[in-house]
Amino acid sequence: MYPNSTTYLVLHQELRYCFYTGPPDNGGQDTVREYTFNLPTDLPGTPHAVAAWTFVNSVGAREFYALCGDIAVIGPAGALTGKAVTIVNYGSNTVLIPEFLGNYDTGISYYTTNTTNVTV
Repeated sequence: MYPNSTTYLVLHQELRYCFYTGPPDNGGQDTVREYTFNLPTDLPGTPHAVAAWTFVNSVGAREFYALCGDIAVIGPAGALTGKAVTIVNYGSNTVLIPEFLGNYDTGISYYTTNTTNVTV
């Protein structure tokens, strides 16, 4: 999130197996502990922004989580438009995705069909 912004812009999205190398019921191992991805070259520079990793857990009480950190983005000022963060399982005003029960496609459509764009 950038200063004076009211929402987050998606820079990278991981769906389904977050910490697994593939489907757990098909031999996927719980060994993924880091991700590498490229930031857009036109990401606007700012001395103060908030980076967030958001997720919904797949087992147990279905909850929306957000882990955040203050960052600086080095580069020229500007604007970038992209997909807004999809927020689910966060109160009565958001979509409720049920427990996966082994089906990692449960609720994926809410993430893949969200075409709301924001500009930061």
